[in-house]
Amino acid sequence: MTNALVMADSPAWRGQLVSYGIAFLRVGFGLLFLTQGISKATGWDGIHPFPGFLIDYDGAKGILAFDVQTHPVGIYKDFIDNVVLEHYTFFGVMLTITEISIGLMLVTGAFANVGALIGAMSVLHLNFANWDRNIWAWEYAVEWIPLIALVLIGSGRHLGLDEASSKLLPPPLRRWPLTG
Repeated sequence: MTNALVMADSPAWRGQLVSYGIAFLRVGFGLLFLTQGISKATGWDGIHPFPGFLIDYDGAKGILAFDVQTHPVGIYKDFIDNVVLEHYTFFGVMLTITEISIGLMLVTGAFANVGALIGAMSVLHLNFANWDRNIWAWEYAVEWIPLIALVLIGSGRHLGLDEASSKLLPPPLRRWPLTG
């Protein structure tokens, strides 16, 4: 595979390593979203025996309610409180479906750009929800920056199904940003 991300005078194996690295990053983020979505759908609480926890359906609602309680942008806070949290049955199901979909797109590399873009927007929303919080400055950027990079790279073309899945689209849509 010719890899435009590698210098022309580099050995051929460097291009393959770059593809493996991009695929590793894409699949890793895909597993992050997929396991979070499965947790919301099933109540699964973690990846045992590894330490840590996953955020389930009710946990996500509680976190969002906490994050926006003192948000400085009134219209945003009101929307979250009076629309999203008030109708969380709908929004919680949509969140679950979205996280599972993002995960599947990134793990398989099918429409990976779309999955990475939706994932980045999701994380940017969390970043904004915490606007007035005293959290680590890079708390969410460590997720949205690489996700945006995956969109720009066209990561589904690196050991993924983007090329095959693009054939499901009409010819004018078989290009970036929908596919790599």
